[in-house]
Amino acid sequence: MKLLHSVFLLVSFITLPLCAQTPQRVLFLGNSYTYVNNLPTLIANMAHANKDTLYYDANLIGGFTFNNHFNDPTSKAKIALGNWDYVVLQAQSQEPSFSPAQVNAQTLPYALKLDSLVQVADSCAVPVFYETWGRKNGDASNCAFYPPVCTYAGMQNRLRDSYKFFTDTTKGIMAPVGEAFRSSIAQSPTLNLYSSDESHPSLEGSYLAAAVFYEVLFKKSVVSNTYNPGLSGNTTLSFLQQVAHALVTDSLSTWRIGIHTPYSAFTTASVTTASWQFTPTFSTMQHVWRFGDGITSTLTVPSHTYAVSGTYTVQHVMYSACQRDSSNQVVQAIVKNDVSVREQSGNWFELSPNPLTVMCTVVTPFNGQLRISDATGRIVKRVEVHAGSTVMDVSDLRAGVYLFELPGASPRRVIKQD
Repeated sequence: MKLLHSVFLLVSFITLPLCAQTPQRVLFLGNSYTYVNNLPTLIANMAHANKDTLYYDANLIGGFTFNNHFNDPTSKAKIALGNWDYVVLQAQSQEPSFSPAQVNAQTLPYALKLDSLVQVADSCAVPVFYETWGRKNGDASNCAFYPPVCTYAGMQNRLRDSYKFFTDTTKGIMAPVGEAFRSSIAQSPTLNLYSSDESHPSLEGSYLAAAVFYEVLFKKSVVSNTYNPGLSGNTTLSFLQQVAHALVTDSLSTWRIGIHTPYSAFTTASVTTASWQFTPTFSTMQHVWRFGDGITSTLTVPSHTYAVSGTYTVQHVMYSACQRDSSNQVVQAIVKNDVSVREQSGNWFELSPNPLTVMCTVVTPFNGQLRISDATGRIVKRVEVHAGSTVMDVSDLRAGVYLFELPGASPRRVIKQD
C-alpha cells in the first residue's frame, strides 16, 4: 500500500500554524508500521497542541526494507530534496530481529547507504532510526529458523540491539519506540498496544510511538499534551505520555540524542549561598550560559557568583553548525554582604518577585511568622517561613500595596498585581 504523499504534505502545511515556536521538517521512510493510524499526523497534531509545527513528507510502502528504500526512486528523490531536519528510517518489522550475522549482511549495509544519501543531500539532516517492537507473542513464522524470536522478549531484544547498532555506526539518533512498548507492557500488561494481528499497532500503540517521536524530534516533554486522537479517558493518555517521557529522557546518551545533535539539559549545584556551578548533560559542541543577571559565559562547565541576592533564571544554549537547543532553570542566590539584605541585626529576608502575581519566594536565615498587612494596616495573611527558601501562594491577595514583615527584620513594601 502506498500513501498519497502530496496529500500528507498539504495537510501538514494547512492545519498547523506558521507561528509555532519550533518548526521541524521531517521525512518518513518506512512501511505499514508507520502508515497504520497515520503516525506522522499523530506527531504533527501532538506538536500543534504544544504550539510547535511539524512539516513532513513520507514514502511508506507495506513490507518495505532499507534495501527497498535505497533502491526506490521515490525515496531517493525525496531524500535528495534536502532541507530536512530529520529523516526517519524504519526497517521491515522482522528483518532487524534476525541473527546478528544475517542483519550485518542484509540490513546494516543499506542502513549505512541510506545514511550516506541523507548526508550527501544535506549534511545538517539527522537520520532517526525508528526502533519498532517485538510481536505480541513473538515471530511464529521465523521461530523454527531463529529461536530467539519465538517470544516477544527475545524478538524485542534483537530489535533493540540491531537498531542501536545502526545508530552507533552512523551519525544518527534512535527513536526507542520498541523500548517504550516494553516499558508500557511491563507497567500495564492489560493496556493493548497491538491490533488484532498482534503485529501492527493499535491506536494506543501508535499514540505511544508519536509521544516518543515528539520527545525525540522537538526535545520537549510530551507530558500534559492535550491532543487526544480518540483514546478513551485521560488516564491512558497520561500514562503513555509518562512512559514515553521517562524512556527517552532517562537514557539520552543511549539513544545518541545529544551526541551529534544539540540537546540542552543541565544540573545545578550550589558552591556557596551566592555561587552556583552548572554542568551540562552533554559536553560536546558549543555552549552559551546566561546567568540571569546580565553575565554570560561560553565555558562548558561554568561557575558563577551573584552580586545581589535574588531569584535568577539561568539559560543554557547548546549549538552546532546546524542546530541549537536551549533550556532554563531557576536558582536562588543569597549574598551575605549585599547591602539590600540589611542584616545588621542578624535578621533579614528577601522577597521576589516584586511586583508579584501568584507565587513568591521568601529567603531568610531564620524561622519566623511572616505578616502581610494591607494599605490600611490590617493583617490579611500570616505565613510560617523557614530558614532558607520558602515558596508561598499569594493568589488570594487583591491587587494593591502590602507590607511584608518578619520580627526583627526590616519590612518590605510589595506591590500585588492581578
